[in-house]
Amino acid sequence: MIRQMRVAAFASLLLCGGMVLPVVAHADAPQWLAPPVMYPPDTWKGRGVAIVRILDKLDAHVQILNIPAGQDATYKSLTLHARACLERPPTLPADTAAWLAVRDAHEGMTPFDGWMLTQEPALGLFQNPLYDVQVVGCAGADVAPIPPPLAVVQQQATPADVPAAPSTAALGTAAMTPDGAASPATPQTATPQQATALPPLPPLPPQPSSPPPARPAAPSLSSPVAPMAAPPPAAEDNSAAAPLLLH
Repeated sequence: MIRQMRVAAFASLLLCGGMVLPVVAHADAPQWLAPPVMYPPDTWKGRGVAIVRILDKLDAHVQILNIPAGQDATYKSLTLHARACLERPPTLPADTAAWLAVRDAHEGMTPFDGWMLTQEPALGLFQNPLYDVQVVGCAGADVAPIPPPLAVVQQQATPADVPAAPSTAALGTAAMTPDGAASPATPQTATPQQATALPPLPPLPPQPSSPPPARPAAPSLSSPVAPMAAPPPAAEDNSAAAPLLLH
């Protein structure tokens, strides 16, 4: 079977005149996709209602309050006032921030007036031994600040934010050899406008010159060297030798 295949291949070479025509595949240029349109990371959207969760530490009761912006709500001895409620717009990580003012009618309780965040509750804590107050989210109609639509954000984006496709001049021209292989690309010579020299670096400040540390002087060979004392001779121990008895 293998012999027949070889004979057929040889016959096809003879019919073509003994010449092999290389087949060159032209690859399409890479398609560069523009990044998705996203809001800036510091964008917030206003909502009209703040959703607050209250935990009573005495009986473990949980109460959810919907407080409209600019109004008050009460729970037992607590009085809560919502000044504003903000949330992240789409394309950004979900988060909620509410500006609350919390007062406890009990004597000696510390009030709270500031921002509370859902994802980072440690930034705004209501220090109270009886209740725990946390922001759950926002609801209601959209109020200021209202971010622009994504279409407007895309129009305001600078062209520098979108990566440009590499041009043929940047990649170089590739020549095809007779055997169908591509030769190495020839680099393009940069024009004087493209070859901009970098500014020289500022000189380094002079370092204070300090004398090198003095090395200890080596002992001179001509100086007299005290002779080493010979070790004391070992005492002869004949106690181990047994007397020789002749019979």
